[in-house]
Amino acid sequence: MVRDDLVGVIREFTGSIVNPFDLDELLHRLMGHATQVVDAAGAGIMLAGEEGDLGFVAASEQRVVEAEQHQAELEAGACFEAYATNRVVTVEDLGTDGRWPDYAQRVASLGLRSVLGAPMNAFGQTIGVINFYRETPSRWSPEDVDAAEIITSMGAGYVLSANHLRAQHTLSEQLHAAISSRDIIGQAKGVLMAREDVNADAAFQMLRQRARHEGRTLRDLAQEIVADHEVRASSGDDRRDRNS
Repeated sequence: MVRDDLVGVIREFTGSIVNPFDLDELLHRLMGHATQVVDAAGAGIMLAGEEGDLGFVAASEQRVVEAEQHQAELEAGACFEAYATNRVVTVEDLGTDGRWPDYAQRVASLGLRSVLGAPMNAFGQTIGVINFYRETPSRWSPEDVDAAEIITSMGAGYVLSANHLRAQHTLSEQLHAAISSRDIIGQAKGVLMAREDVNADAAFQMLRQRARHEGRTLRDLAQEIVADHEVRASSGDDRRDRNS
């Protein structure tokens, strides 16, 4: 049977993912829920950067922030092993485990003795890890692992959705800029066609050659030509130029 607290987190997740959201805020909120679902004292998340290096992102409380930051500095610990192997890593007692002594000593000094690291996966890649901590030496049950993996899947969903929204926003900006450039270049071509008595192709060649000669973009040059034309038109200079 699925636990009620996990159902509540899933319900909140599905409601958030279909609406605009602040990724940082939601990841911090997810870390708070993670402690309840997995019966942990704290939880923290690290995400992989563009070069694959893990960086701390969010935690449920300050001592977990310190634990995760120390782990990032050492580049060693349950999180890094889970990321490297793409497998859940569990430690019942950091005081006796012996795999990462510096990390274990620092985490234990913060009052945390047991850790579970669960990788976040998307499209066959590990994009981060969520660590779950307990204050006393503890065995992580299969149910704990299942719940942790559900939480990490939701975290991965948040990240993917945020990246998708950012990509859409970037694409929209690029399309808008392209349309704007097309329009201003078209206006500049019209000015040159009238002023130089040439066709559209010849006007575009004139634009391109001048832009290359002056080391400028077509858009910038076109804006200058259109702005100059508007000034001339308002003063009557453009009309006199064409009649002379």
